[in-house]
Amino acid sequence: MISLILEKALATISKYDLLKAGDVVIAGVSGGPDSLAMLHMLCRLQERLGISVHVAHLDHCFRGKEAEEEAKWVRKISLEWGLACTVKKADVPALAKEKGLSAQDAGHIVRRKFFLELLEEKKADKIALAHHADDQAETVLIHFFSGAGGEGLGGILPINGPFIRPLLFVRREEIEQYCRQQGLEPRRDPSNMKNIYLRNKIRNQLIPWLEGNVNPNLVETLNRTAQIFWAEEESMKEQEKEAAAKCLSCTQHVAKVLLPEWSQLSVALQRRIIRRAYAHVAQNRGLPYLHVEDVRQLAEEKQVGKVLCLPEKIIVEKEYQVITIYPAQDDKDKNPVTIKKRVLNIPGETYIDETNQFIRASLTHQIPQPTENTVFLPWGEDDKILYARARQEGDRFRPPGRNKAKKLKDFLIDKKVPRRERDGLLMIADEDEVLWIPELAVSSRLNKENGNGPYLVLQCISPDN
Repeated sequence: MISLILEKALATISKYDLLKAGDVVIAGVSGGPDSLAMLHMLCRLQERLGISVHVAHLDHCFRGKEAEEEAKWVRKISLEWGLACTVKKADVPALAKEKGLSAQDAGHIVRRKFFLELLEEKKADKIALAHHADDQAETVLIHFFSGAGGEGLGGILPINGPFIRPLLFVRREEIEQYCRQQGLEPRRDPSNMKNIYLRNKIRNQLIPWLEGNVNPNLVETLNRTAQIFWAEEESMKEQEKEAAAKCLSCTQHVAKVLLPEWSQLSVALQRRIIRRAYAHVAQNRGLPYLHVEDVRQLAEEKQVGKVLCLPEKIIVEKEYQVITIYPAQDDKDKNPVTIKKRVLNIPGETYIDETNQFIRASLTHQIPQPTENTVFLPWGEDDKILYARARQEGDRFRPPGRNKAKKLKDFLIDKKVPRRERDGLLMIADEDEVLWIPELAVSSRLNKENGNGPYLVLQCISPDN
């Protein structure tokens, strides 16, 4: 049986190209039978595969003294097996309370962060986790009950970025037997027997009942189901990638779905684009079906300015031909940037710290050449003071080609500037009206020759220019 388990692990490593010679592998070890068996196997395979193993253990601060002793035990085992070990403590209960998360979700976030930071610190190549076939079956059922699509029903992948799972096709009972035959004495987390969490209920109650009354080979069947969805997902992901290139724009914390292009997609791809946009903003968290449909309905609404609140405090806002998805704490409507009113130095430079820009003013008798960031107007000694500021109530503006000023609010609506971005726009104005909105609009009063000069030239530049 020992050789059979090793053969299964080696077959998985080979089939999915999990490891290659020279890899440094971070092994996530809780101390339970699954991770201890995985660590033991990786340790045995180091020379054969040409890899090196670094043990990683995280104390979640759920079980006090017991968890501290467990961490010491993992460190001791690592030392006995000649392996380097990193142990860290994280207050997961405090994070769960602060963020309003479940203990499981908070733990997942902290563990992922811990592993990825250690990967970078140790210049490692892979992170090995001890998920096995029974975990896969439980995960498929959990996703099924939550209404997941094909990606969710694919369950756990053998490789996902730096994360690898060499025991994914090994059964729990095989792992337990391996531990007994190798004389391994794993630590047991008593919370795994408490049926207060969905996964524990599925593991301890539902699966045994289904195996006894419906399908004795349930775990194998669910694992095959996951593999079927993996293959189908590969095809769909290619289509999703092509669609995203046309209708999804992402910056660091914001995702924008371009509605004209998005509306041409099939419903399946529309849903995938929404989930992709949400995952970008929510840092890889999934979005349940009902929320996806809420976003689809919002996208089809004609009314601009409507918003939705999604899980993880994510906001979705309907704008002109766009839906914008962003974290609530970055909601510029609630905390808009206020550009204070300041007199422009003429000639000279005026720094606008709120937008990190300079307005450079210079006088010339040559006819200037206007550009995207340069405007000019005739200037005399008795001309009025100019200001840099945010928009104000009652502002007026003369669009290009018009001699009569209109309400600035109406102009911004016509230009389809989202409401939440309007207060952050830099305005150059005199006492009467707005003359220039850099990178957006130039008043019809500007860029006109008077034949004699002088001209006032205004440039909007970044500190790097």
